[in-house]
Amino acid sequence: MSRRLRPTLASSYATALLDSVKDVGHPARHLTYPKATPLYEQLKPIPSVRYAKSFLFLTALAVSVAMDVTWKYWPQKRITVTKEDGTTEETYQPRPISHRLLMLSMHLGIGASVAAYLVNKRRLHVHKLWLLPRTVGKKQGKSSINVPPETTMDVLVKTYSWYSPRFTFAYSPDVASFVLSGNDVILRAALESGRPVDTFILRTKGVLVDGSAVSRKLAQELILNSFHSKIDQLSQPSTVQ
Repeated sequence: MSRRLRPTLASSYATALLDSVKDVGHPARHLTYPKATPLYEQLKPIPSVRYAKSFLFLTALAVSVAMDVTWKYWPQKRITVTKEDGTTEETYQPRPISHRLLMLSMHLGIGASVAAYLVNKRRLHVHKLWLLPRTVGKKQGKSSINVPPETTMDVLVKTYSWYSPRFTFAYSPDVASFVLSGNDVILRAALESGRPVDTFILRTKGVLVDGSAVSRKLAQELILNSFHSKIDQLSQPSTVQ
């Protein structure tokens, strides 16, 4: 009776992974985003991003089946067993437990690697990107001269990540840069000092640039031109009346 109620290692792993897949996205539900038209918006993410939950489910299913088969049916050699009535039959002797546990750990490692790859893909691919001007007041010294405020550009990025899809930073050439990479655009941003530069992918297929659908051939040029034009507007001196 206790054997029937005792869950196998494979079923426990599959249940835990499927529960995590079912609950993804919950920590990010409270986040809000600007109503302004984004500079960049991806409408058709790649299949590994769009169908990540389905791929995670299939990975969990494949790993659980492989672990169950390995534990129960992975044979070492054929042996001949003599029955009580004197007849003999050939059967399989299971491999040692240490061998099977090693193979189970390999299955787990492969499944974890695939899951990490899918989750990281969603974190790297940008869904929307906004450039938001922000006015910053300068600190006044002892003089009574009014110091005009500065206008900086906040870059707000929304990725496909389930847990931390949003981040914002003040644009500076030392902090962020857009780089061409094949047919796509790469955003490199130093979000935290002392850490490696984060890289994010802006795919050019099936995108809106400033709210308008564009072809892949024009997307790269329009993304960079629109970005630099807005940055140049900030660098132009404003007249103070």
